[in-house]
Amino acid sequence: MKFKELLYKYNWDDIHSTLLQLYPDQGRNIEGYRQVFETLQTIAPVREVSATSPTMRVCIESVFDEDEGEYYASVSGKDGTLMKEQKDIPPEFLKDDDIGNQEVSYGIEFTDWAEWLGMEIDPETLSNYSEVDILGHCLWEMTFYGYTREDVKRAMDEIEQISNQTFL
Repeated sequence: MKFKELLYKYNWDDIHSTLLQLYPDQGRNIEGYRQVFETLQTIAPVREVSATSPTMRVCIESVFDEDEGEYYASVSGKDGTLMKEQKDIPPEFLKDDDIGNQEVSYGIEFTDWAEWLGMEIDPETLSNYSEVDILGHCLWEMTFYGYTREDVKRAMDEIEQISNQTFL
């Protein structure tokens, strides 16, 4: 199931209550989430697939935060690439073992919303989380840097600019 298909199955009231259950501290930002939900209803999904750009899917996994001593839902993208297939990582991860055979998780918080809409939801995510929980976690992730596509792009551009200055 694609993210857009999942989004269309629910109305804002369903998402609103779930979002506040998952992220109780986000009550002050709920209007921003509502606007994002409405904006997503108007965007045509894009799905970029090529030999050099495999299909990314949305994955949610429960991850233990040792500093906080609790689990949280980690939203990421996966495309089937294994750790041992990476080019720019330390050699100890390139082995044919448990670590090397793990699928790489990519941050997707800077991914354009049209691409989010075209992504498949990982089957394991669909079996481990309710559909409205998936939507709540995805909305939180995709708005981490702002409540408009422009805000997210601006944040990405700022980080790239700082990164370029640091390495020059």
